[in-house]
Amino acid sequence: MRKECLNRRGRERGFSLVEFAASLALFLPVLIAVLYVTLEASYGYTIKANLDASVRKACRGLAIEYGKNPSITTDTTAQGTIFDTCIVNNFVNDKAQFSTPTFDTTSPPGTVTLTVTYTSGSYGLPTFPNPDPLNLGPTFTIRSTSTYSLE
Repeated sequence: MRKECLNRRGRERGFSLVEFAASLALFLPVLIAVLYVTLEASYGYTIKANLDASVRKACRGLAIEYGKNPSITTDTTAQGTIFDTCIVNNFVNDKAQFSTPTFDTTSPPGTVTLTVTYTSGSYGLPTFPNPDPLNLGPTFTIRSTSTYSLE
């Protein structure tokens, strides 16, 4: 009788180990997928936040410069100089990421509108998402637009 009781306990331990392995095999891939999505979403948020800051700074710089020199609306060299001050490494690497600013001086108050684009893998930017399970590649872009009152 005692021997029979020991065998039963050993089998129960073995069953527990098998159940644990089976549950781990089912839940570990789900846990990894949730972790991957969480990390990529937080990196996407970081990209968007840096684009927002950069485009706001560039838009404000254009608005201030317009107050000093209204010919900034057509002076691409002066615009490029302002864009150069708004570079954020690995998020906005090149002034070519900025669109051509739109100056609206017809109605008071006048405004300037500008867009900056993060294109995965372009302008020396890191690829996002990485790895790329949906094969989005260089077609994946994040944009941020800002409008600022002219001074």
